[in-house]
Amino acid sequence: MHHSLRSIERELPKNSIIHNLDSRVKLIFVLMLVITSAILNNIQFVLLIWLYIIFIILISRISIINTIKRIILILPFGMFLAFFQPFIKGDTVIYTILGAPIYYEGILFGALLFSKFLVSITAIVFLSSTTPMHEVIIAGRRLGLPPIMATMLGLMVRYLFIMYDILENTLNSQKSRCLSRKNISYKSLLNIFGYSIGSLFIRSYEQGERTYLAMTSRGYSENSNIMSFGSKIKKNDILFLAITAIFLITLLILQFLN
Repeated sequence: MHHSLRSIERELPKNSIIHNLDSRVKLIFVLMLVITSAILNNIQFVLLIWLYIIFIILISRISIINTIKRIILILPFGMFLAFFQPFIKGDTVIYTILGAPIYYEGILFGALLFSKFLVSITAIVFLSSTTPMHEVIIAGRRLGLPPIMATMLGLMVRYLFIMYDILENTLNSQKSRCLSRKNISYKSLLNIFGYSIGSLFIRSYEQGERTYLAMTSRGYSENSNIMSFGSKIKKNDILFLAITAIFLITLLILQFLN
């Protein structure tokens, strides 16, 4: 569990053209892809965007296997939303299962919805694999994200790692006391699980209090502004965004003409 969380930033030390792009450019790139895929109603065009992201991932020399694993880990949520669409949307019935009609229009809409979800997830995985989380937050701040939201996102990322550390320590302490499903009853297992969740909430609350006191003792308030010094946008950054913009605008024009 802890290893899988740390592996989110496994690809960051690599050096490639994409890794060296400004974090603001990569954040704008992802937003452009997600917004355009949401506008498009042609599944073929949406899949072209997905193939474009895969092409960029290959250029950035990110492990395609790790990328696919991370995408598959999140895909069930999108599949769950798309699964019910054939049963609730449409007029043309093509099949019936146990009295429930399956609509042709619902199948098309479900496939389109799933493809848009796939594009969004792949774009986010790409961003997290090429840009550290703190750089993403700084990029958002420099693009106009309110300071309070940037601070909350930064704390959320840090708490995510801290809480996983605490949970892992709790599980290791239980294993060291020979607690397993083989030697205790199901009822006792539920009690232990409840105690573990309660302990995790208490520790998270205490950690929040310590963090708050540490921040206020250093003069932090709601009006505090964290300064960050980043590099200027270069020609390669502009060229990358321009190529992407031309590609996406072309797809939008083709959909409008069709």
